[in-house]
Amino acid sequence: MKKLAETMDLPIISTDDREKQAELQASLCGVLQVIIQKLSSRDDMKPIIVQNADDIMRLFLRVFGCHSSSVHEEAMLAIGALAYATGTEFVKYMPELFKYLQMGLQNFEEYQVCSITVGVIGDICRALDEKILPFCDQIMGLLIQNLQSGALHRSVKPPIFSCFGDIALAIGAHFERYVAPAVQIMQGAAQVCAQMDTLDEELMDYANQLRRSIFEAYSGILQGFKDAKAELMMPYAQHLLQFVELVSKDSLRDESVTKAAVAAMGDLADVVGENTKQLFQNFTFCDEFLNECLESEDEDLKVTARWTQGMIARLVL
Repeated sequence: MKKLAETMDLPIISTDDREKQAELQASLCGVLQVIIQKLSSRDDMKPIIVQNADDIMRLFLRVFGCHSSSVHEEAMLAIGALAYATGTEFVKYMPELFKYLQMGLQNFEEYQVCSITVGVIGDICRALDEKILPFCDQIMGLLIQNLQSGALHRSVKPPIFSCFGDIALAIGAHFERYVAPAVQIMQGAAQVCAQMDTLDEELMDYANQLRRSIFEAYSGILQGFKDAKAELMMPYAQHLLQFVELVSKDSLRDESVTKAAVAAMGDLADVVGENTKQLFQNFTFCDEFLNECLESEDEDLKVTARWTQGMIARLVL
């Protein structure tokens, strides 16, 4: 921390000085991130981070004054680690931090910064739960704008869908106001996936990332509505199962996509429940798909498939 603070006062005369300062700050932020993660993973050491959190955060906020993407990336990642370590107490930093989160989300040119900012918002949601709510209108507005923009690098879009799930899990039934525009964009992205060239390896990698993130978004939204307003997802249930069916027929999908698809099916059956009985009876692919998953060598996938099978069986038997 002391070393990072000292970099703020380094004499900057030339561009070379500025670059050296940025390099040093990025490196020190990276070191702090690792320290925060290591200490916060131990119950006996976590209080050290909590006690010093104000000073650490003050330093990170000062670092944002250095207009360097590499510094911003490392500082953001360290802030994500600090959010995890401090939990709901992190909310006190949000008023000042929020402008930098907004700047990160709007940084299309340095899209890695944008992508990392999206991930850190997910970290903050997991730390704050409902306390993130006052910031959600602006966050969701920016995320939706980003997804609709042709100027944003496509690699940022899958993390945004995953972030929808993080936000929904954090705020629960309050996600109602966002569900229609969010799912509409998810449906559009699912359609794009269906039209991608399966012979282009790079494009297929992207399609897999996109499909996995859409399923993760569905799961997060469904779980967020589990204790209240589950019926809000009923209008989208058929599309979700159609998307799962489409993916189940694709031999080029990777295991992470399969796992996310199976989990989303299980969440649909678990959360929306009896109302989906007829749908699951109509979509006959489910049994075959789940049986295929149960034969996988991936133990996690088998566990998820068994759980999903149980959720569906509870409805249709």
